[in-house]
Amino acid sequence: MKKKYWFLILAILAASVIWNVYWNSRIVVHTYIHANEEVPESFDGFRIVQMTDLHSVRNEKQGQLVYDTILGQEPDIICVTGDLVDSRYYASNGVDGEKLTLALMEKLVKLAPVYFIYGNHEMILLDNPQNNEFKTALEKQGVQIINNEVVSYMGKTGGEFIYVGGIQDPSTLYKDYRYAFLSNNGERMEAMLDAVTVGVRNEEFFLLLSHRPEYLEMYDQYPVDLVLAGHAHGGQFRLPFIGGVYAPGQGLFPKYTAGLYETDDLEMYVGTGIGNSVIPVRIFNPPEVLTIILETQK
Repeated sequence: MKKKYWFLILAILAASVIWNVYWNSRIVVHTYIHANEEVPESFDGFRIVQMTDLHSVRNEKQGQLVYDTILGQEPDIICVTGDLVDSRYYASNGVDGEKLTLALMEKLVKLAPVYFIYGNHEMILLDNPQNNEFKTALEKQGVQIINNEVVSYMGKTGGEFIYVGGIQDPSTLYKDYRYAFLSNNGERMEAMLDAVTVGVRNEEFFLLLSHRPEYLEMYDQYPVDLVLAGHAHGGQFRLPFIGGVYAPGQGLFPKYTAGLYETDDLEMYVGTGIGNSVIPVRIFNPPEVLTIILETQK
């Protein structure tokens, strides 16, 4: 191959590296409108900010960037859909190593109510002898951990409310006597969904936080209107016209990696996340925060 072609290939590779370094040094915000006739009128314009797959704050600059990004979205509530910590980083550094993560969460709860569910990396909180310290610290700050729970969030006027429910990642259920006997993740997901939707009527608005996006068809079988999920990291590497390359739980060229997915009765938004875990590099896949604005559909 002629030298000029080698030079062109190297130039393209260098430009791609520079481009991705730039993109990964900031956080993009994608905003969506969720219009639904079940959204109460007092919740029209209600702003939900999703943060997912943070995988532990590693330095002050990153923590400040995340906070500033969420602050700029003027959230009414903040939803953390799993993998707030990274299991490897947490195992190596313990609670002391998570001081920057805790500092971020302490600031976020002053902006808006924060709801948090466990992702698969939170399994370390169950196994590590120090697990209660981190969980207790979050709860003292006011973070509401809603694993397999549902709460009613009251509007500012008219006595109207929406349901906010959460199910933890099925891989963190092996020590929970209610679910440990179930043989696979699908059965565990069904059992958790059964539990959190008991008593919810179809005409009531239900926001579900779940780490896993690959269960869209299952979510659609329940009285759920809006799902926020993560876990896929956007496919880690994103290719033009193709999308994500790989996601845990979905394999190569996964179906659910980023943005909006919908059925006739349900919308699911999948955040690409902020941090990284096993693979430290993202390609054409910048860190992201999602903002979903509720709209009353008349």
